Amino acid sequence: MRNQKFSKPFLLAVAFHLTLLALFALSAMYKPAPPEPEPEPEVMHATMIDQPLPQTKPATPVETQKTPPPAPKPEPVEEPKKIEPPKENLEEKRAEAESAAKAKQVEAAKAEVKKAAMREAEKLSVEKEQKAQESKQQALEEKAKTQKVAAEKVEAQRLEEAKKAIERVESKKAEDAKKAEHEKEATAERLASDKAEAKQAAEKAETQKTEQEAKKAAETDAKKEAAKKAEAEKLAAEKAEAKKAEIEAKKAAEAEAKKDAAKKAESEKLATEKAQAAKAEAAAKQAADKAAKDAAAKADADRATAEKARADALARQAAERAAADRAREAAAKQAAEAANASAASARGEAKDKAMQDIRNKLNRIWVRSPDSANKKCTFRVKLASDGTVLDVVLKNSSGDEMFDTAAENAVNNASPLPVPQDRELFASEFKSFDLVFDPSKSKN
Repeated sequence: MRNQKFSKPFLLAVAFHLTLLALFALSAMYKPAPPEPEPEPEVMHATMIDQPLPQTKPATPVETQKTPPPAPKPEPVEEPKKIEPPKENLEEKRAEAESAAKAKQVEAAKAEVKKAAMREAEKLSVEKEQKAQESKQQALEEKAKTQKVAAEKVEAQRLEEAKKAIERVESKKAEDAKKAEHEKEATAERLASDKAEAKQAAEKAETQKTEQEAKKAAETDAKKEAAKKAEAEKLAAEKAEAKKAEIEAKKAAEAEAKKDAAKKAESEKLATEKAQAAKAEAAAKQAADKAAKDAAAKADADRATAEKARADALARQAAERAAADRAREAAAKQAAEAANASAASARGEAKDKAMQDIRNKLNRIWVRSPDSANKKCTFRVKLASDGTVLDVVLKNSSGDEMFDTAAENAVNNASPLPVPQDRELFASEFKSFDLVFDPSKSKN
C-alpha cells in the first residue's frame, strides 16, 4: 500500500486546530478572579388564608334595590422577610458556574474544532470532486479528440475510397470507350473482309461461269468434230456399200438383166433411206445439241442459285455480325452511361457532405439574435484550394445590417472551411459558390 500524501491546506488546518486546543488548555489552567456576586432580589413571603364568605339570605328584589350588601373588610398582609442565602452555597454555585462555563468553552472549542474539521473535510471533498471532475472532463476531452481523429481518419478513408471509385469509373469508362473503338474497328474490318470475300466469290463465280461456257463451247466443238467424223465414216461406209452394191449390181446385171429395174428401185429406195437417215441424224444431232444446251443452262442456273444463296448467307452473316456489333456498342454505351451516373452520384454525395460540413462549422460559430427567425441572406464566397476564405460578397441582403454582418463574420471566422479533397469537385462546386444563411433551416 502506497503512502498517502497530505495537501498543504489540510496540514495548515490541523496546525490551526492544534493551536486552538493549546489556547483552550492555557485558559483552563489560569483561572480568572471570580466576579463579585450581584445582589439578589428580596423575596416577599406571603401566606394566603382561605376564609369562607359570610352566609347571607338572598335578598328580594325590593331589598336589593333598597339596601346594598356590606363590602368585606380587607385583611392585613404580612410583609415578607428577607432570607439571606448561606455563604457555602454561594461558593458552590460559583464553582459550579465556573465549571459549567469551562465545560461550555470546551464544548464550544470541540464544536468549533469539529466544525473546522467538517469544513476542511468538505473542502477536501469538494477539491477531490473537482479533481475527479477535471480528470473526467480531461478524459472526455481525450475521448472526444480520439473520436474526432478517428472520424477524420474514417472521413479521409471515405473520401479516398470515393476518389478511387471515381478513378475506377473513369478508368473503366476509358477502357470501355477504347474497347468500343477496337470493336468498331474490328467490325469495320470484318465488314470490309466480308465485302472482299463476296467480291472474290462473285469474281470466282464469274470465272467459273466463263470456264463453264468455254468448256461448253469445247464440248460443242468436240461434238461437232465427232459428228463430222461419224458423218465421214458413214459416208465412207456408204461409199463402200455403194461400190459393193455396184459390183453386185454389175454381177447381177450380168446375171439377171431383169433385175435392173428392181435394183434401180432398190437404189432409189436406198437413196431415200439414206436421205431419211441423214435427216434423222440431223434431227438427233439437233435434239442432242438442244439437250446439251438445256443441261448447261440448268447447270448455270443451279450454279447461279448456289452462288446467290452463298452470297445471301454471307450477307446475312455480315448483317448478324453488324447487329452483334451494334448490340455490343449499345451495351458499352449503357455501361459507360451507368458508370457516368455512378460517378455523378458519388460526386453528388461528396458535394452534399462537404456542404453539410461547411454548414455545421458555420452553425457552431454563427451568433444569431433571437429575432432572426424570419430573416435570410445570401453571400458569394470564394475559397482557396485549402478552404481559406478569400472573399465574401453580400449577394442578397436580409434587410437587417446586424444580421448580415453576423453572417459575414461567421464565414470569415470559420476560415478555413472543410472542402472536398477532389480537385475537380472543388474547382467546379466550391471555388466560388453561393452560401445562404437561413435560421429556419439551420440546426445548431
